[in-house]
Amino acid sequence: MLKVFGIEHFVFLAVIIVMSIISIILIKKYVKSEKGKDITIKVVAGLLLALVVWNRITKIVIEGDWTEVFLDSFCCVSSFALALVCLFGKKDNAVMHFAFYINIVGGVLTLIYPNFIEYSTTIFDTKSLSALLFHSVGIYICILLLMFGYFKPDYKRWGSLVISFMACITLGTFEIFVLDSYDAFFIIYPVISGTPLTVWLLAVLFAVLYIIFFVIYEFCKRKKSKRNENDKKIEN
Repeated sequence: MLKVFGIEHFVFLAVIIVMSIISIILIKKYVKSEKGKDITIKVVAGLLLALVVWNRITKIVIEGDWTEVFLDSFCCVSSFALALVCLFGKKDNAVMHFAFYINIVGGVLTLIYPNFIEYSTTIFDTKSLSALLFHSVGIYICILLLMFGYFKPDYKRWGSLVISFMACITLGTFEIFVLDSYDAFFIIYPVISGTPLTVWLLAVLFAVLYIIFFVIYEFCKRKKSKRNENDKKIEN
Protein backbone atom coordinates (compact mmCIF):
# COMPACT_ATOMS: atom_id res chain seq x y z
CA MET A 1 0.00 0.00 0.00
CA LEU A 2 1.06 3.59 -0.62
CA LYS A 3 2.06 5.82 2.26
CA VAL A 4 1.53 9.52 2.80
CA PHE A 5 5.03 11.10 2.64
CA GLY A 6 6.24 7.98 0.87
CA ILE A 7 8.50 7.94 -2.20
CA GLU A 8 5.66 7.86 -4.77
CA HIS A 9 3.88 10.72 -2.99
CA PHE A 10 7.00 12.90 -3.09
CA VAL A 11 7.78 11.97 -6.70
CA PHE A 12 4.25 12.94 -7.73
CA LEU A 13 4.53 16.30 -5.95
CA ALA A 14 7.95 16.98 -7.50
CA VAL A 15 6.71 16.22 -11.03
CA ILE A 16 3.57 18.36 -10.60
CA ILE A 17 5.49 21.32 -9.15
CA VAL A 18 8.18 21.25 -11.84
CA MET A 19 5.65 20.90 -14.67
CA SER A 20 3.53 23.71 -13.22
CA ILE A 21 6.46 26.10 -12.85
CA ILE A 22 7.76 25.43 -16.37
CA SER A 23 4.32 25.79 -17.98
CA ILE A 24 3.53 29.00 -16.07
CA ILE A 25 6.86 30.52 -17.18
CA LEU A 26 6.09 29.59 -20.81
CA ILE A 27 2.51 30.89 -20.59
CA LYS A 28 3.67 34.16 -19.05
CA LYS A 29 6.23 34.57 -21.83
CA TYR A 30 4.14 33.63 -24.85
CA VAL A 31 0.47 34.17 -23.97
CA LYS A 32 -0.04 37.92 -24.24
CA SER A 33 -3.36 38.52 -25.99
CA GLU A 34 -6.77 38.40 -24.32
CA LYS A 35 -7.83 35.70 -26.76
CA GLY A 36 -4.80 33.61 -25.88
CA LYS A 37 -5.48 34.01 -22.17
CA ASP A 38 -9.12 33.07 -22.65
CA ILE A 39 -8.21 29.94 -24.62
CA THR A 40 -5.64 28.93 -22.00
CA ILE A 41 -8.16 29.27 -19.16
CA LYS A 42 -10.81 27.31 -21.05
CA VAL A 43 -8.41 24.50 -21.96
CA VAL A 44 -7.28 24.10 -18.34
CA ALA A 45 -10.89 24.37 -17.14
CA GLY A 46 -11.89 21.64 -19.59
CA LEU A 47 -9.09 19.46 -18.24
CA LEU A 48 -10.22 20.12 -14.65
CA LEU A 49 -13.81 19.21 -15.51
CA ALA A 50 -12.68 16.01 -17.23
CA LEU A 51 -10.59 15.02 -14.20
CA VAL A 52 -13.48 15.54 -11.77
CA VAL A 53 -15.79 13.48 -14.00
CA TRP A 54 -13.10 10.79 -14.32
CA ASN A 55 -12.81 10.67 -10.53
CA ARG A 56 -16.58 10.24 -10.07
CA ILE A 57 -16.83 7.55 -12.77
CA THR A 58 -13.89 5.70 -11.20
CA LYS A 59 -15.57 5.74 -7.78
CA ILE A 60 -18.86 4.49 -9.28
CA VAL A 61 -17.11 1.61 -11.06
CA ILE A 62 -14.81 0.60 -8.17
CA GLU A 63 -17.38 0.90 -5.40
CA GLY A 64 -20.29 -0.26 -7.53
CA ASP A 65 -22.51 2.49 -6.17
CA TRP A 66 -24.34 4.83 -8.56
CA THR A 67 -24.85 7.39 -5.77
CA GLU A 68 -21.14 8.25 -6.09
CA VAL A 69 -22.22 10.40 -9.04
CA PHE A 70 -23.21 12.99 -6.43
CA LEU A 71 -20.34 15.28 -5.46
CA ASP A 72 -19.67 14.62 -1.79
CA SER A 73 -16.85 16.96 -0.77
CA PHE A 74 -16.04 20.67 -0.86
CA CYS A 75 -13.07 20.00 -3.12
CA CYS A 76 -15.18 18.14 -5.68
CA VAL A 77 -17.90 20.79 -5.67
CA SER A 78 -15.49 23.72 -5.87
CA SER A 79 -13.42 22.12 -8.66
CA PHE A 80 -16.53 21.21 -10.65
CA ALA A 81 -18.03 24.68 -10.15
CA LEU A 82 -14.78 26.50 -10.98
CA ALA A 83 -14.37 24.49 -14.18
CA LEU A 84 -17.90 25.32 -15.31
CA VAL A 85 -17.71 29.07 -14.58
CA CYS A 86 -14.33 29.31 -16.29
CA LEU A 87 -15.79 27.61 -19.36
CA PHE A 88 -19.12 29.41 -19.52
CA GLY A 89 -19.14 32.26 -16.99
CA LYS A 90 -17.81 35.80 -16.80
CA LYS A 91 -14.53 36.90 -15.27
CA ASP A 92 -14.44 37.44 -11.51
CA ASN A 93 -17.98 36.09 -11.01
CA ALA A 94 -19.60 35.27 -7.67
CA VAL A 95 -18.93 31.51 -7.87
CA MET A 96 -15.20 32.16 -8.17
CA HIS A 97 -15.26 33.89 -4.79
CA PHE A 98 -16.16 30.55 -3.26
CA ALA A 99 -14.47 28.04 -5.53
CA PHE A 100 -11.12 29.86 -5.71
CA TYR A 101 -10.40 29.78 -1.98
CA ILE A 102 -11.65 26.21 -1.48
CA ASN A 103 -9.55 24.99 -4.40
CA ILE A 104 -6.42 26.65 -3.03
CA VAL A 105 -6.82 25.62 0.61
CA GLY A 106 -8.36 22.21 -0.02
CA GLY A 107 -5.98 21.46 -2.87
CA VAL A 108 -2.82 22.33 -0.95
CA LEU A 109 -3.89 20.41 2.16
CA THR A 110 -4.93 17.37 0.11
CA LEU A 111 -1.67 17.27 -1.84
CA ILE A 112 0.31 17.57 1.39
CA TYR A 113 -1.71 14.89 3.20
CA PRO A 114 -3.64 12.72 0.71
CA ASN A 115 -4.74 10.07 3.20
CA PHE A 116 -6.88 8.34 0.54
CA ILE A 117 -3.77 7.04 -1.27
CA GLU A 118 -3.18 4.64 1.63
CA TYR A 119 -5.91 2.44 0.15
CA SER A 120 -4.00 2.10 -3.15
CA THR A 121 -1.07 -0.11 -4.10
CA THR A 122 0.31 2.32 -6.70
CA ILE A 123 0.11 6.02 -7.48
CA PHE A 124 -1.38 5.02 -10.84
CA ASP A 125 -4.49 3.60 -9.19
CA THR A 126 -7.22 5.48 -11.06
CA LYS A 127 -9.15 6.49 -7.95
CA SER A 128 -6.12 8.04 -6.24
CA LEU A 129 -4.51 9.43 -9.39
CA SER A 130 -7.68 11.18 -10.58
CA ALA A 131 -8.14 12.78 -7.14
CA LEU A 132 -4.52 13.94 -6.95
CA LEU A 133 -4.68 15.35 -10.47
CA PHE A 134 -7.91 17.29 -10.11
CA HIS A 135 -6.66 18.86 -6.87
CA SER A 136 -3.40 19.79 -8.65
CA VAL A 137 -5.14 21.29 -11.68
CA GLY A 138 -7.57 23.10 -9.36
CA ILE A 139 -4.65 24.94 -7.75
CA TYR A 140 -3.03 25.51 -11.15
CA ILE A 141 -6.08 27.18 -12.70
CA CYS A 142 -6.40 29.43 -9.65
CA ILE A 143 -2.83 30.64 -10.25
CA LEU A 144 -3.70 31.36 -13.89
CA LEU A 145 -6.87 33.25 -12.90
CA LEU A 146 -4.81 35.53 -10.66
CA MET A 147 -2.02 35.89 -13.21
CA PHE A 148 -4.42 36.88 -16.01
CA GLY A 149 -6.51 39.14 -13.78
CA TYR A 150 -9.60 36.98 -14.27
CA PHE A 151 -10.06 36.86 -10.50
CA LYS A 152 -9.44 39.58 -7.93
CA PRO A 153 -9.67 38.81 -4.20
CA ASP A 154 -12.29 40.99 -2.50
CA TYR A 155 -13.36 40.55 1.13
CA LYS A 156 -16.60 42.41 0.38
CA ARG A 157 -17.77 39.34 -1.55
CA TRP A 158 -17.62 37.04 1.48
CA GLY A 159 -21.33 36.32 0.99
CA SER A 160 -20.48 33.95 -1.86
CA LEU A 161 -18.60 31.73 0.59
CA VAL A 162 -21.45 31.68 3.11
CA ILE A 163 -24.14 30.89 0.53
CA SER A 164 -22.01 28.21 -1.11
CA PHE A 165 -21.15 26.67 2.26
CA MET A 166 -24.83 26.44 3.17
CA ALA A 167 -25.60 24.89 -0.23
CA CYS A 168 -22.90 22.24 0.28
CA ILE A 169 -24.17 21.44 3.79
CA THR A 170 -27.69 21.07 2.38
CA LEU A 171 -26.44 18.71 -0.32
CA GLY A 172 -24.38 16.79 2.23
CA THR A 173 -27.37 16.40 4.55
CA PHE A 174 -29.38 14.98 1.65
CA GLU A 175 -26.60 12.53 0.81
CA ILE A 176 -26.27 11.38 4.43
CA PHE A 177 -29.93 10.81 5.22
CA VAL A 178 -31.24 9.82 1.79
CA LEU A 179 -28.28 8.16 0.07
CA ASP A 180 -26.55 6.82 3.21
CA SER A 181 -23.31 8.58 2.28
CA TYR A 182 -22.05 8.75 5.86
CA ASP A 183 -18.89 10.77 5.12
CA ALA A 184 -20.43 13.41 2.83
CA PHE A 185 -18.77 16.80 3.29
CA PHE A 186 -17.32 15.56 6.61
CA ILE A 187 -20.48 16.73 8.38
CA ILE A 188 -20.47 13.80 10.80
CA TYR A 189 -17.18 11.97 10.29
CA PRO A 190 -13.79 13.77 10.24
CA VAL A 191 -11.64 14.17 7.16
CA ILE A 192 -8.85 12.32 9.00
CA SER A 193 -9.94 9.42 11.20
CA GLY A 194 -9.31 9.90 14.91
CA THR A 195 -9.24 13.71 14.73
CA PRO A 196 -11.90 16.33 15.50
CA LEU A 197 -11.61 17.68 11.94
CA THR A 198 -15.25 17.62 10.87
CA VAL A 199 -16.60 20.38 8.64
CA TRP A 200 -17.61 22.48 11.66
CA LEU A 201 -14.06 22.82 12.99
CA LEU A 202 -12.65 23.11 9.47
CA ALA A 203 -15.08 25.97 8.75
CA VAL A 204 -13.83 27.89 11.80
CA LEU A 205 -10.19 27.31 10.83
CA PHE A 206 -10.94 28.34 7.26
CA ALA A 207 -12.64 31.55 8.46
CA VAL A 208 -9.57 32.43 10.53
CA LEU A 209 -7.28 31.85 7.52
CA TYR A 210 -9.63 33.88 5.33
CA ILE A 211 -9.47 36.85 7.73
CA ILE A 212 -5.69 36.63 8.12
CA PHE A 213 -5.25 36.46 4.35
CA PHE A 214 -7.32 39.57 3.72
CA VAL A 215 -5.66 41.55 6.52
CA ILE A 216 -2.30 40.88 4.87
CA TYR A 217 -3.67 41.30 1.34
CA GLU A 218 -5.34 44.65 2.03
CA PHE A 219 -2.26 45.93 3.89
CA CYS A 220 0.01 45.05 0.94
CA LYS A 221 -2.52 46.42 -1.55
CA ARG A 222 -2.78 49.80 0.21
CA LYS A 223 0.96 50.01 0.72
CA LYS A 224 1.52 49.39 -2.99
CA SER A 225 -1.14 51.97 -3.91
CA LYS A 226 0.45 54.56 -1.63
CA ARG A 227 3.88 53.86 -3.11
CA ASN A 228 2.52 54.32 -6.64
CA GLU A 229 0.95 57.65 -5.63
CA ASN A 230 4.26 58.83 -4.18
CA ASP A 231 6.08 57.77 -7.36
CA LYS A 232 3.64 59.81 -9.47
CA LYS A 233 4.13 62.88 -7.27
CA ILE A 234 7.89 62.57 -7.64
CA GLU A 235 7.57 62.31 -11.45
CA ASN A 236 5.36 65.41 -11.54
